[in-house]
This record gives sequence, structure tokens and C-alpha cells, in this order.
Amino acid sequence: QKQDETNPNAGQKLPKDKLISLLLILGSVALWYMGYNAVTTTYSRYATEVLNKDFNLTLIIAQGAAIISYIPIGIITSKFGRKKTLLAGVVMLALAFFFAIFIRANFPDFIMYILFALAGIGWATISVNSFPMVVELSKGSNIGKYTGYYYTASMAAQILTSMLSGLIFDIVGNYLPLFIYATIFVVLSFITMFFVKHGDSKPQPKKHILESFDIDD
Repeated sequence: QKQDETNPNAGQKLPKDKLISLLLILGSVALWYMGYNAVTTTYSRYATEVLNKDFNLTLIIAQGAAIISYIPIGIITSKFGRKKTLLAGVVMLALAFFFAIFIRANFPDFIMYILFALAGIGWATISVNSFPMVVELSKGSNIGKYTGYYYTASMAAQILTSMLSGLIFDIVGNYLPLFIYATIFVVLSFITMFFVKHGDSKPQPKKHILESFDIDD
């Protein structure tokens, strides 16, 4: 069978060092989903019970910031590579969640809007770069299997975090631990991603600005 000339790993068994990188990436995926999904699924109750604020606009701002940032993120990634850009996104997400810990009902609404906009940009940066790093480690014929690894890690984390965070809220008796919980998991994802050594092939500059939307190369 002809080796896939577009992928240097085609036809080869994944070496130990690349396997470690794959496991670290998947671990990072699980960890940041643990933090991010806890916020997106619980923030409506947190905003109502802790902040006495409208939660719909805050989440819309986060989504809007993410959408607007996709093209700039693609351009930045083409210049600095996936890992550095992704780590910057993790830092943004962690900072947004960390500062949100201290927001209370008497704070102006715009502060939380700013933090969620930062979180949206951070999450967009992570999502644009994490999946291609997993695919980069796959063989030419194994992209589907590695895609499965990625989504297994992300979906399992979303299920687990709903149970774990819910248990914590029940024990404490309120939703105050939400952003502490989210910050811890996002920081842990930075640590695991920091030690990734493979999957960071620097993307070629985009010939057209619309190609920055393509996250599957």
C-alpha cells in the first residue's frame, strides 16, 4: 500500500514520544472541557443566585467574541504555531475564570461582560488549534480514529464535569465554587499542554483570509 506522502506518520507505528504527546493533548482537552463546560452549563444558576444578573447577554457576548476572533486567531496561528497560540488561549480562559471568582452582585455588569468576552476569545483559540494537533499525530489512514479520540476525551469530560461540579455544589450548598473549580481545571490543562512536544507543525500562511476558518488542516 502506498504511503500517504502528505503525512510523515503514515504507515508507521506511533513512536513512544508522540504517543505521550497524544495522551497529553487528550488530557488537556479533557481538563479544559471540565472547566469550560462547568461554566457554560451552570452560569445561568450562578448569575441568578450569586450575581442577581441577567445571564443571557453575558453568554451571547462570549459567543460573539469567539466568532469575531476566529479569523485573527487563524492569522496568529500561522505566524506563531499551534502550541504557543493555544497556550495563550488557555491563559486567557484561566484569567477570565480567575477574576470572575471575585465578581459579586454589586459589581457593574460590564466587568463580567469583559471577562466573558475574554473567555470566548480564549476558548476560540483553544478550539481552533487543539483538534489539528491531534490530527497532526495521526497516520494518513487513521484520521477518523484520532478524531474519535478527541471527541471521546471532550464528551467524557463534559459528562464527568456535570456530575463532579454538581456534587461539589451540593456539598457546599451554593454555586460559589463554580469559577474556582473552572480555574483549577483550566490551569491543569495548561500544565499538561506545556509538556506536549509534537503535533505543532507550524501551519503555512493562508493564501486567502477565509482559509483562517479551516481548523481541520
